[in-house]
Amino acid sequence: MRKINIAEDSHHYLPLIGIFTAGILAFIFFAYDRQFQIGIALSLAVAHVAWGIVHHIVHKNLSLIIILEYIAIAVLGLSVMLSLILRA
Repeated sequence: MRKINIAEDSHHYLPLIGIFTAGILAFIFFAYDRQFQIGIALSLAVAHVAWGIVHHIVHKNLSLIIILEYIAIAVLGLSVMLSLILRA
């Protein structure tokens, strides 16, 4: 297993930080539009999975288990976000 070195791999993590920062800002700016927020949440979930797949392709350790893990985390995060957006 490869040891993670954040300083060495920062160019891999900066896009992920940018994706989630843009998502948070979009939630703030579009707080009045629930449908757009749902779209943002879906986009963040898909972007998270896509980033994870690309990240593991670059590190040459992509497997089905890793893909399923990213999908599971995305679904969990999406369900939390949707429950917050759609609460009455």
